[in-house]
Amino acid sequence: MENGVGPAFSKATGYEYKGEAHGSLGAARFIRDHLRTPDVFISADPSVNRNILMGPGNGDLVTWFVTLASSQLVLAYNPKSPFAPKFEAASVVDTKTPWYEILETPGVRFGRGDPTIDPKGYRTLFLFSLAGKHYQRQEIPALLGEPLNPAQVLPEVALLANVESGQFDAGFFYKHEIVAQKLPFVGLPPEINLGDPRFSDSYAQATYTTPAGEHVSGAPIIFTITIPKTVQNPAAAEAFVKFLLSSPDLLKGFGFGIVEHQVGGDREQIPSDLRGLCAGAYKP
Repeated sequence: MENGVGPAFSKATGYEYKGEAHGSLGAARFIRDHLRTPDVFISADPSVNRNILMGPGNGDLVTWFVTLASSQLVLAYNPKSPFAPKFEAASVVDTKTPWYEILETPGVRFGRGDPTIDPKGYRTLFLFSLAGKHYQRQEIPALLGEPLNPAQVLPEVALLANVESGQFDAGFFYKHEIVAQKLPFVGLPPEINLGDPRFSDSYAQATYTTPAGEHVSGAPIIFTITIPKTVQNPAAAEAFVKFLLSSPDLLKGFGFGIVEHQVGGDREQIPSDLRGLCAGAYKP
């Protein structure tokens, strides 16, 4: 957003772009608790809107959202890591070097997101749970230790910095993050990477409950966009949403998957200029 989408939006419209990155759960709580008042909110999980920002209990801060793009989880690694040749071998199609066996190697350090504030964090838990079943190796989930294992878990921005700096050899990320940062990565099977709607029923078997009591289930990774009631510049907010909904090639260039722009919540609350860009209703 900061290095690509934001500048492209400003160039196309003349509006200033100012972004702030957080895990989606944490960002939504900031909005709900009136610690942030954004014009636009982008979430990495549709359920974050429904659970934290929508409905009378949450002050109806969000009444609608639109699906924006899709992604998938990958295992990115530092190209200067002493284990980089092993990760590179694992990235080859039909490889005989399973990615999870590299993570079992003594000395390998890998990181993951915080499941209490970041959908990527709990999705990594889902990935390992699904991998144990997919490979018929129930010891794979044990590679993570506890869900909040301090040896692995970091906030989103710190996680990327630790892999890039070599503090970690590898980490689990969304594909678009790694495409933007130009890091090498190991692609993971669609049965476990949460990127293929054909496996929705299987994904849903993985679940996690945050310490705050928010229950989440595995589902294809979908990003959403909305204009919350905290909006202070409605014209610029609408222009930004319109720009993103109308820029599939830009999003694809950053590694996102393209999806139909389906509506969650009350379609009638969407600004009229944006409704024509939206398809049917979003169904989890």
